[in-house]
Amino acid sequence: MTTAPLAHFARHDLWPIGPVEGLFAAGSDLPMALGAICFRKLKRRLMARAEERFDALAAALGPGDIALDLGANVGDMTAKLAATGAEVHAFEPEPATFALLAERFAGQANVHLHQAAVSDRDGTTTLILPASFAERPRSASKAASIAHGRYAVAGHIAHEVETRDIRAILAGLTKPPRLIKMDIEGAELAVLAAMRAAGCFHDGLAVFVETHERLDPATYADVRALTLWARTAAPGYVNLNWG
Repeated sequence: MTTAPLAHFARHDLWPIGPVEGLFAAGSDLPMALGAICFRKLKRRLMARAEERFDALAAALGPGDIALDLGANVGDMTAKLAATGAEVHAFEPEPATFALLAERFAGQANVHLHQAAVSDRDGTTTLILPASFAERPRSASKAASIAHGRYAVAGHIAHEVETRDIRAILAGLTKPPRLIKMDIEGAELAVLAAMRAAGCFHDGLAVFVETHERLDPATYADVRALTLWARTAAPGYVNLNWG
């Protein structure tokens, strides 16, 4: 994974291609709901390219490389990254889900598990899960969030969890990572801002992020601004179309 290919991949993966995607891109500048709808439709088309690129860049990892799975859930992406022989650090705050993750990777020396939520600060916070977690834990655990209160309604589940500052996480590694997958249910905006301020992005780093403006419309403008930065100014490769 070298600087030139990452820049080339970004030009291909992050910009609209063809008249349909161009139309959605133009429509994204329309005001209010119509612009948001066009932005979402374009993003759905770009998601397929994000998944393909993730698979290709993950497959290029090997022993001696480091990858991070932020919001690992039960570890499907952790397993894909670990199969390359790379050193993988997987973060998952929800206790029952972390127990499944720990069981799955028990004894796997290149996988390091951390029961914590990734944030822009060290400490503790409340993790909110939807009420459906009691009946459908596998699907509901994917919605657990420290960043928004969408599911804080009757019957919801709350856990006090540890938070880990992304800057401290990166500083504690033996070398810079080559790939980061980030699916942290709304906390990604604060984490990305902290990484940008600290200069954590670099030319050899590929980052795949799921953003959650659909669940929290107040973040739509911030996600639009980040999308422009990822296309035009981000070092390395930052793809906000994961998910």
